[in-house]
Amino acid sequence: MLAKITAVLVVLALAVVPSAMGQAAESSGDASGGQTVEMMIIRESSTSPNRDLNLFALENTESAIGRGDTHREVYAALNRLVLVGTQNRAVIRGQLVNNFPDVRREAARQLGLVGTEEARSILLRACLVETDPIVLYEILNSIGGIESEDNTQTVSTIVWVASRFHRAPAPSNHVALAAVNALDSISGRDGGISDPNAFQYLFRVAEGPYVHFVRDRAWEVIDSLRESGDE
Repeated sequence: MLAKITAVLVVLALAVVPSAMGQAAESSGDASGGQTVEMMIIRESSTSPNRDLNLFALENTESAIGRGDTHREVYAALNRLVLVGTQNRAVIRGQLVNNFPDVRREAARQLGLVGTEEARSILLRACLVETDPIVLYEILNSIGGIESEDNTQTVSTIVWVASRFHRAPAPSNHVALAAVNALDSISGRDGGISDPNAFQYLFRVAEGPYVHFVRDRAWEVIDSLRESGDE
């Protein structure tokens, strides 16, 4: 792992030297378009079919997000990594070699930290192709935490995706809980939810084959929606 990361660093450092010499007057921290060494590392390690390098990319994107740096390369990397093994597939001799649920889960968490409309759009696309309930739990949690002026599409997507797992042979408590919590968060910000499919889903969870905590949580959200509708 260390050797691979070192090799990436060496290659990128060599690549950036001519650019740095020719652009000495420019700021290396230009978040709007400049290619810093960090952003080049993020790009190269996020495009690799290697799990360790993908995780290395996520270490760097988290650092950038922590500084408030949402360079376009950060979005591009998180978009690639939240789809690793689902839509963004690397196949060698007929075998999928980049199915990394832990990478997708961490990318989803970081997109929630970014919290922009673009991040929400990426997450909505990702949840449509996600098959791992633990990853989907993180995606839905992140979606629910992002504010938006119009949540119509968000609510319908959450309900549609969560309903797929409700119909599965073994309904997922993780997916149901994340969907219920996301709907509650959106309702709290918007003053309620008017989508009838959302109400139907909440009742299916409240009366469904889930653990007591998840069913009780669904009833709590139903009661909250009823109270907001009475105001």
